[in-house]
Parts: sequence; C-alpha cells; structure tokens
Amino acid sequence: MLANIAGSQSINYVLRGLQTILAVATLGAGGYAVHSFHGHSVDEHFEFGDFTDYVGVPNAWGFLLFCAAWTILGVIFLLFTGVRLAGHRLIGYARVAVESIALLSWLAGFIAVAVSIGSNGCPAEESGGCGAITAATVFGALEWLLFVATTVLTVKLVFDRPRSAQTSMTMSEPKSLSAGPNMPV
Repeated sequence: MLANIAGSQSINYVLRGLQTILAVATLGAGGYAVHSFHGHSVDEHFEFGDFTDYVGVPNAWGFLLFCAAWTILGVIFLLFTGVRLAGHRLIGYARVAVESIALLSWLAGFIAVAVSIGSNGCPAEESGGCGAITAATVFGALEWLLFVATTVLTVKLVFDRPRSAQTSMTMSEPKSLSAGPNMPV
C-alpha cells in the first residue's frame, strides 16, 4: 500500500502544499517574533572590570526562519524534479538528499527554538513575540512530521523502483574451449 501512496501524484501535491503553507506560516510567525523581540542589556561584573552585553534575538530563531525559506526552495525543486525528471536515477538521489536535509533541519530548528522558550531568550512573563515564536515552533514540529512522511515516501519511490536491465560496455573475457591436462582450470 505504501508503494501506491508513494507513486500517487495527488498525495504528493497535497503534502507539498501543506509543507509550503506551514513554511509560510512559520516565516510569518517567526518574522513577527524577531521583529517584536525586545533585546536587553546585561551588566556583568568581573574582577578586572565591568562589561555590558546586549542580548538580541536568539540564533535558533533565525535558523527556524532559514528552515522555512529552505523549505520553499526545496519544495519547488522537489515538485519540478518529480514531474519533469522523475525517471533519472541521479535526480532521485538528489531528491532524497534534499528531503533528508530538510527533515534534519526542521528537527534541529524546532527543538533549538523549543529549548529557548521559557528561558532567558523568551521568558514566560514577556509578551513581546514569545507567543509568536511558540506558534512558529509548533508549525516547525508539524513541518518536521510532514517531512518525515514525504522523506519515507521519496526514499521508497527512489530505492524500490524496478531496476532495468543494463548492458555492460566492457568486453567479457573469452571462454576457453577446453581445458587440457596441463592447463589450470
């Protein structure tokens, strides 16, 4: 049954559409959170002097935005190659690579952002973008689940396709007509 689902273009289009919608939602929510985040200064006192550090937007938030932008580009590539270049083996391997990179990026991205929610990067009592980044994290987790499904389907489609008989371009060794008593077999 999985082979029928993997080969279905309509299911592929629906999953790719959902991936694009969630990527745009993540871009919107994450962009709003980055825009509305209020950085703060931290005064640190050392034995050799004082230091004032400005704490801005956590890096994980930017990585989640990168994952969303990467997804839009990846979905365009995956749709184009799925329609136009579906029979090429090397393109199939590239499709698996793009799916796998997106899968791992979303996993790392939503976990990294989820860790910062409720910490110094986004305290629970602060309202400046913390709700939006929480929504972006949820969208990221759903995006990761979609990429789990599409990666499994793509791997199944690429690696379980029937192999066509290939002819060798090298010459085979000539067969000996008979082995004599002094000739090794």
